[in-house]
Amino acid sequence: MERVVNRPAARPKVRAITITPFAEGWRVGGLVDGESPRTAATMEEVAAMLPEASTVSLSLPVAAVSLERMSLPSTARDELDGMVMLQLEKTLPYAVDELSVGFDVIRQEGNESHLLAVAVSHEQLDTLCQPLRERRHLPEQLGVFAMQLAARFPAEEVLGLIFQEGETTILAIGQGGKLVAAYPCQTTSREGFLIELPRLLLAAELEGTPVNFSKLIVDRELGSWVDPLREELGDIWIERAALDAPLPPCAVNLTPPGWTEEKRQFAQTAKIKEWLIIAGAIYLCLLLIAAGYIIWLQHEVNAVNAQVSQAAPYVDSIATRKARWQALAPAIDPTRYVVEILNQVSHSVPSDDLHVTLLVQDNPDGFEVDGEAPSAVMANTYVDALKNDPNLKMFHFHSDLPVILPNEHAQFRIYATL
Repeated sequence: MERVVNRPAARPKVRAITITPFAEGWRVGGLVDGESPRTAATMEEVAAMLPEASTVSLSLPVAAVSLERMSLPSTARDELDGMVMLQLEKTLPYAVDELSVGFDVIRQEGNESHLLAVAVSHEQLDTLCQPLRERRHLPEQLGVFAMQLAARFPAEEVLGLIFQEGETTILAIGQGGKLVAAYPCQTTSREGFLIELPRLLLAAELEGTPVNFSKLIVDRELGSWVDPLREELGDIWIERAALDAPLPPCAVNLTPPGWTEEKRQFAQTAKIKEWLIIAGAIYLCLLLIAAGYIIWLQHEVNAVNAQVSQAAPYVDSIATRKARWQALAPAIDPTRYVVEILNQVSHSVPSDDLHVTLLVQDNPDGFEVDGEAPSAVMANTYVDALKNDPNLKMFHFHSDLPVILPNEHAQFRIYATL
């Protein structure tokens, strides 16, 4: 008589999934051993691909983060942490506790550290990763794709990288495997990027970023760009490379602290569910009681939904009135009169050499300031002055890179939004 031995079912293999940006959406690697990464247009499609037992590493595009080079008078890691936070608090429109911040030390000279600080808002991360949260796949590691690409080529003294993320073409610059700067160009066409390339290189030089590339790496998908780039940049070594290959870990991890607890709760919930299934198989009566409880909960949900439906017209009415008041705010709020805004804009001018040439307020949600400064530094000083003006604190300010004129003055444009 043959003896039958019941063995416990094997636990599912935990897969390490990598999600990286590219021109048409996202690449998802690690789903099947030895298989090339699959592609998805949206994060919803990415979430649908992920197996239940998996750990996720997400590489963020340049457009999703704020990159800032800093030179700080310290080499101690704990001291640099505090200094970076203080610097970012001055320049970013978020409170420090609303940001995930990291930095990578590019080089250290004596008692001074040159580093690249990276910051991303929790609000933006929550929006981007909501499909992953809904499927309980919040990333264990949140890095920056450009930093990982730079780390892939550590032997290059000054490395240029050209690749695409969504509707943006990125010029990234690295040194010794460290990302130094990344400049997004809002185009995916070869001709458009070649037109913008001199401006990007000039902006890099103004910031002190080296542009004497020992090698320029171009995404293999942009093979037709190599010859025009060589004509534009002259005698430079240009190489095509597949950027979907496995990447080294990122030097920073931007995972919000709250996500760790949330993932722990996910794991705890899954374990509870497993025990409930086992207990349900043994105690049928408890399963029946649970089914009855679920039916009661569904009844309660239906009752709540009915109340929500009844309240919907009132909520819509409130929203309509709110929108009407917001539209009328520039006419009834003295702090938003055009004359008052012009007064504050003029009051913040740091020098008589800086001239405001145009103030446009064509919608109730903000305004635009154009002008000319003797230098890009003074233009940036003016932007900081507007950000710190207590009379303009209801506005969020951002600006384009200054355009350098033939007379070496900097032409700037500043946007203010509510």
